[in-house]
Amino acid sequence: MKFMKASTLAIAAAVFAAPAMALTIDNQDADELKFGIDEGETEHVETVAAGQTGDFSDKCKDGCGLTGPWGFSWMANAGDSLTVKDGKLNGGKATAPES
Repeated sequence: MKFMKASTLAIAAAVFAAPAMALTIDNQDADELKFGIDEGETEHVETVAAGQTGDFSDKCKDGCGLTGPWGFSWMANAGDSLTVKDGKLNGGKATAPES
Protein backbone atom coordinates (compact mmCIF):
# COMPACT_ATOMS: atom_id res chain seq x y z
CA MET A 1 0.00 0.00 0.00
CA LYS A 2 2.85 2.39 0.80
CA PHE A 3 4.38 1.67 -2.63
CA MET A 4 1.09 2.58 -4.38
CA LYS A 5 0.85 5.81 -2.44
CA ALA A 6 4.48 6.73 -3.15
CA SER A 7 4.20 5.95 -6.87
CA THR A 8 0.96 7.94 -7.16
CA LEU A 9 2.65 10.92 -5.51
CA ALA A 10 5.66 10.60 -7.84
CA ILE A 11 3.41 10.54 -10.91
CA ALA A 12 1.45 13.56 -9.68
CA ALA A 13 4.68 15.48 -9.04
CA ALA A 14 5.95 14.66 -12.54
CA VAL A 15 2.72 15.87 -14.16
CA PHE A 16 2.76 19.18 -12.29
CA ALA A 17 6.48 19.68 -12.96
CA ALA A 18 6.09 19.25 -16.73
CA PRO A 19 6.61 22.46 -18.72
CA ALA A 20 3.51 24.19 -20.09
CA MET A 21 2.81 23.78 -23.77
CA ALA A 22 3.53 26.98 -25.67
CA LEU A 23 1.99 28.35 -28.84
CA THR A 24 4.80 30.17 -30.62
CA ILE A 25 4.82 32.05 -33.90
CA ASP A 26 8.18 32.68 -35.56
CA ASN A 27 8.05 35.69 -37.91
CA GLN A 28 10.87 35.21 -40.43
CA ASP A 29 9.72 38.14 -42.58
CA ALA A 30 11.26 41.63 -42.76
CA ASP A 31 7.92 43.22 -41.76
CA GLU A 32 6.00 42.97 -38.51
CA LEU A 33 3.23 40.38 -38.45
CA LYS A 34 -0.28 41.24 -37.28
CA PHE A 35 -2.79 38.45 -36.79
CA GLY A 36 -5.92 37.64 -34.86
CA ILE A 37 -6.41 35.07 -32.12
CA ASP A 38 -9.98 33.86 -31.58
CA GLU A 39 -10.75 31.89 -28.40
CA GLY A 40 -14.48 31.79 -28.98
CA GLU A 41 -15.83 34.55 -26.76
CA THR A 42 -12.50 36.41 -26.67
CA GLU A 43 -10.58 37.85 -29.62
CA HIS A 44 -7.17 39.54 -29.68
CA VAL A 45 -5.09 41.26 -32.34
CA GLU A 46 -1.42 40.47 -31.78
CA THR A 47 1.88 41.53 -33.33
CA VAL A 48 5.23 39.79 -33.77
CA ALA A 49 8.12 42.04 -34.76
CA ALA A 50 10.15 41.25 -37.87
CA GLY A 51 12.60 38.41 -37.27
CA GLN A 52 11.19 37.67 -33.81
CA THR A 53 9.24 34.85 -32.18
CA GLY A 54 6.18 35.47 -30.06
CA ASP A 55 4.82 33.22 -27.31
CA PHE A 56 1.02 33.28 -27.17
CA SER A 57 0.50 30.48 -24.66
CA ASP A 58 -1.60 32.67 -22.39
CA LYS A 59 -3.95 33.57 -25.26
CA CYS A 60 -4.45 30.03 -26.61
CA LYS A 61 -4.64 27.66 -23.65
CA ASP A 62 -7.33 25.32 -25.01
CA GLY A 63 -6.84 25.82 -28.74
CA CYS A 64 -7.76 28.87 -30.79
CA GLY A 65 -8.33 30.15 -34.28
CA LEU A 66 -5.63 32.24 -35.94
CA THR A 67 -6.34 34.58 -38.84
CA GLY A 68 -3.71 36.51 -40.67
CA PRO A 69 -2.26 37.86 -43.85
CA TRP A 70 -1.44 34.39 -45.14
CA GLY A 71 -4.95 34.18 -46.61
CA PHE A 72 -6.68 31.59 -44.45
CA SER A 73 -7.52 30.66 -40.90
CA TRP A 74 -5.63 28.09 -38.86
CA MET A 75 -6.90 26.16 -35.85
CA ALA A 76 -3.97 26.15 -33.43
CA ASN A 77 -3.38 24.11 -30.31
CA ALA A 78 -1.31 24.86 -27.27
CA GLY A 79 2.10 23.43 -28.12
CA ASP A 80 2.09 24.38 -31.82
CA SER A 81 5.19 26.08 -33.14
CA LEU A 82 4.32 27.97 -36.33
CA THR A 83 6.51 29.84 -38.81
CA VAL A 84 5.52 32.71 -41.08
CA LYS A 85 7.82 33.30 -44.05
CA ASP A 86 7.20 35.29 -47.23
CA GLY A 87 3.86 36.41 -45.79
CA LYS A 88 2.60 32.83 -45.52
CA LEU A 89 2.12 30.25 -42.83
CA ASN A 90 4.54 27.72 -44.34
CA GLY A 91 2.86 24.62 -45.63
CA GLY A 92 -0.18 25.25 -43.46
CA LYS A 93 1.20 22.76 -40.94
CA ALA A 94 2.15 23.10 -37.32
CA THR A 95 5.30 21.43 -36.08
CA ALA A 96 5.98 20.12 -32.62
CA PRO A 97 8.03 22.44 -30.44
CA GLU A 98 11.70 21.59 -30.07
CA SER A 99 12.66 19.93 -26.83
